[in-house]
Amino acid sequence: MGDFNHGHIQWTSLQSTGREDQEFLNLVQDSFLSQHVLEATRGENVLDIVLSSQKEFVDNVKICEPLGCSDHNQIHFIINVKGERNRKIRYRKKFHKGRYKDMREYLAKIDWNNTLKNKTATECWNILKSEIDCVVDKFVPLKKQGKRSKKKHLSKEAIRKIKYKQMMWKTYRHTGSEEDYSIYKEALNQATAEIRNSKRSYEQKIAFNIKHDSKSFMRMFEVNRKFRIRSVL
Repeated sequence: MGDFNHGHIQWTSLQSTGREDQEFLNLVQDSFLSQHVLEATRGENVLDIVLSSQKEFVDNVKICEPLGCSDHNQIHFIINVKGERNRKIRYRKKFHKGRYKDMREYLAKIDWNNTLKNKTATECWNILKSEIDCVVDKFVPLKKQGKRSKKKHLSKEAIRKIKYKQMMWKTYRHTGSEEDYSIYKEALNQATAEIRNSKRSYEQKIAFNIKHDSKSFMRMFEVNRKFRIRSVL
């Protein structure tokens, strides 16, 4: 999948008018590849394409509205790949409900003088770490880790305007009229502004409640920090 910038290829009839486009089309055919995007992805040209070695690998291809300020449309499709589903259940420790009194009593019963006698610093550390891990596993309960919501910063109004923007895009793609495109652009601008306002309100709310809910602040800070690092890389 990618932007191959060969807009003179007619993928429905497998014909081309340009020399470079014809060479690319020959390469695709000689490699026995299937091209699944048949609608325009930028203006009236099919620039973004999806290639596969077998037709049944790709299904349900949809051309959606552009993402952000891009002038290329989004391409949504399903890759049919069979694989084993990972049903492993993840757990995390509930340290706020740990039995710390029992921990202290357990550790107090250990004869540390004899346990650490004639041991090197590394050996003492390994013994101490092993005992701490033991009491944590024994006295800290576990909780099944669920999926976290990825849209906490979006208000109901923001979600409503996003859905309206997507609906207006589908209308424009169906009619192709300039009037419907203007309506879509207005809906896009309103959705973008509402997303920014919703995110700003969410961050202000977390900052205001930091004394009572510091975990939410640290969680948001950690997510933003990881996002910035990925963006730089």
